[in-house]
Amino acid sequence: MKMFRRLALALGASALTLGLSAPASAKETWKLATAAQPGSVLYDIVMKFINDANKVIGPDLAIEYLLVGNEQETHQQVVRGRLQLGASSFAGGAIAVPEGAVFNTPYLWKNDEERIWVTDNLGVPIAKRLYAEKGLELLLVADVGWNDVVCTTACLTPDSLKGQKMRVSPSPASRVFFKSLGANGVQMPLTEFWPGLQSGLVRGGDLPFLFYVTTPAAQSAPHYVVTRHYHHPSTFIMNKALFDGLKPDVRAKLISALPDVNWARKQVADTEGPKMKEFQAKGGFVHHLTPEQREAWAKVARTGHQEMVESIGGKAKELYDALNQGKKTWSDKFEKK
Repeated sequence: MKMFRRLALALGASALTLGLSAPASAKETWKLATAAQPGSVLYDIVMKFINDANKVIGPDLAIEYLLVGNEQETHQQVVRGRLQLGASSFAGGAIAVPEGAVFNTPYLWKNDEERIWVTDNLGVPIAKRLYAEKGLELLLVADVGWNDVVCTTACLTPDSLKGQKMRVSPSPASRVFFKSLGANGVQMPLTEFWPGLQSGLVRGGDLPFLFYVTTPAAQSAPHYVVTRHYHHPSTFIMNKALFDGLKPDVRAKLISALPDVNWARKQVADTEGPKMKEFQAKGGFVHHLTPEQREAWAKVARTGHQEMVESIGGKAKELYDALNQGKKTWSDKFEKK
């Protein structure tokens, strides 16, 4: 952490100088911080943006990938202008924009079609406003994938987690989810999760598969239970002062380089199944639940919705109500025909 702070401070002066004006004649370098690692489709999506942006922006500016395992630190540094860009999730951004965790409400969505339509039409406009209020430009919202439960041993029912120490992310959705199951939640950043599994400090936690399989958790907690308890939208963020200070043509080129949201979602959806088979072939366990088994998890977890929204505070209720209204609108438009 101290090493990263020194790196961030070293980058800070040039970033802030550039952020309030157009790129100078001397070539500047921006860092895009993310926990996505090489070998994952999430990394590939990030790199597509970086490569496409570097092609169109011009010779005065270069964007580079920076691996930062702590998503909360990424958001703090982008808000402060010490890093310019980030690729993360609403859960990772909960330290800066707590209301974003509403998108992770356990068992909120009926299916992917409902989730995508409501997110794009009702959720993203509100999220962009909330991010802007905290000094962040929300450039893109796509998919990281569904969060599922990971354990050191098979944990196939809600009862199997009662009293068990489970890693809880800084997102309120994670905390409330495990609390509703009766687990003993231990909050820790991702960087501490891996040694926590290895030492036995925690029995498991929850992660999206395409990220999980690239981390040490795939070895320490080889049981992946497909609970699909909440969905992780992916986010591309930028320091807002930097974004607003760009010349219009540079800003337009940057936006044009963002990956198509439908393409990005398809990459995630198409990759998960084959990656699960590869994981199983190497000795990992993927436990697919029946609809009845999954509903047993959902029945318990849904009881925490109100507590989660209240614990987030701020404008969480506004966002939660908007998403639920969107669900009704979606049903009226597409289900009742």
